[in-house]
Amino acid sequence: MATLLSISSLTGCSNQDKSAVQETANSFMAILASDSTEDINKYATSEVANGGFVQLFNSDTLVNQIADGAGVSELTEESKAELDEFASLFSNMIQSYSISDTNLEKKDGTQTATAVATFKTSFAMDILGSESASNKINDAITAYNTNNAEEIAALYEEGTEVAEAKIYNDMLRIILEIYEDEIANSKEMTYAIVLDLEKNNETDSWIVTGVSDYDSSNPGSEN
Repeated sequence: MATLLSISSLTGCSNQDKSAVQETANSFMAILASDSTEDINKYATSEVANGGFVQLFNSDTLVNQIADGAGVSELTEESKAELDEFASLFSNMIQSYSISDTNLEKKDGTQTATAVATFKTSFAMDILGSESASNKINDAITAYNTNNAEEIAALYEEGTEVAEAKIYNDMLRIILEIYEDEIANSKEMTYAIVLDLEKNNETDSWIVTGVSDYDSSNPGSEN
């Protein structure tokens, strides 16, 4: 009887932890899908929260990164409007998601877990770094320099800051339009990632400690 009670108790704890892991994983993905990382630190470490995977789905971060890249150049109202339109495409990037294959492990008093998150995006995650986009941007830069050579030279005579501000704003809008066109012609994609989680025994809660590509985490898997 004592043995049966012990087994029952362990099974109960395991089921509770599995449910807790799934809940944390779901909450983590829900935040990404909502385009707001305000509560992400409740469910992920700072390394994960500030990492590239999470920030990819945060349109505010995207806007700030591009705006900061302007340096001394101030964005024009036209550029700001184009940037906002571009960023809005990322606000609903994740269309749906699900959590599966939850596994628990305990070693040296530390409880860890993994969960597979499968999600559908409205366009490819790597579209900004695609060869197609890069080639179009390179062609656009060449065409811009050729078609505006005289105007650029005249602006530099007025001052470097004036010229660079004009060039930056012009190129920003051209590049964003290229990306918007790539996104518009992209198709929905489905991805699978592995979430690593660890239990905080003091708070009796789980937190995401890592995110990795499903295929990288499963060498035996096929694309």
